[in-house]
Amino acid sequence: MKTKTNWNGLSIEISAEPNRLLSRIQGEEVTSLKVTSPAIAMPLMNEAFAASLIAQAGGAANFVDVMLSAEQRAA
Repeated sequence: MKTKTNWNGLSIEISAEPNRLLSRIQGEEVTSLKVTSPAIAMPLMNEAFAASLIAQAGGAANFVDVMLSAEQRAA
């Protein structure tokens, strides 16, 4: 599933796909998230997370908002 949105004025695309291999290894559903922006050459995020964490945040867009905001504050 791909979603286009804005984060702090930056146009981003969020790709959220089930990661079946990691799900089998870890014994729980895992989702791979990749966040890209045409304005930045490298992905902002390209990691796998427990699907339950993403669901608790209210979906991939909300989860990415929280994660990017936390990274921004930590920098």
